[in-house]
Amino acid sequence: MGKEVDSFYLYCLAGMSLVVVGLTWFMFAAGFDITATHFTYPTSGLALILFEPIVSCLALGWVISVIVFIFGLLKAIRELWLDNKHINIAIKWLGNTLPILLILTISVLVMDYLLWPLWASHNGYQPCPSFTLFFTDPVTTAWVTDIEICHNDKVDAVLKNNLHETVLRANKFIENIKQ
Repeated sequence: MGKEVDSFYLYCLAGMSLVVVGLTWFMFAAGFDITATHFTYPTSGLALILFEPIVSCLALGWVISVIVFIFGLLKAIRELWLDNKHINIAIKWLGNTLPILLILTISVLVMDYLLWPLWASHNGYQPCPSFTLFFTDPVTTAWVTDIEICHNDKVDAVLKNNLHETVLRANKFIENIKQ
């Protein structure tokens, strides 16, 4: 047996386990669907879509939180059993994995920020000008197939948030206007 583990460290580990359980529940309940929807918007054929670059980091952020939790758990176990070589190897591996995941997360965010707009433009979308649709959210941009949609106050009233259901409701409203 090794030395005692600080009780504050164990409380932090218990709190982190609750966070990881909550994030895991969120990812399986909605997070993966939100991410998939974000990446398929440019090929959806909708008249109005939203671009949120931060959504691309949901899955990687979840993976990082799980690895940080496992890393902390293994460090606590190592304090209890100092001579366990397998735990030391696992800690070293996780310590090497975290910087790679952080670099991967930043790379995915940058690639999404650069490539998603190109993909949307290639599929006939154009971003709304400043101070039109969804201008109050600094990280979300509305993209449309017809620039006149951006200047329609009724569409702006329907598009209250960036949820997929709201985007679908706004698209249904746009279809009704065009008919």
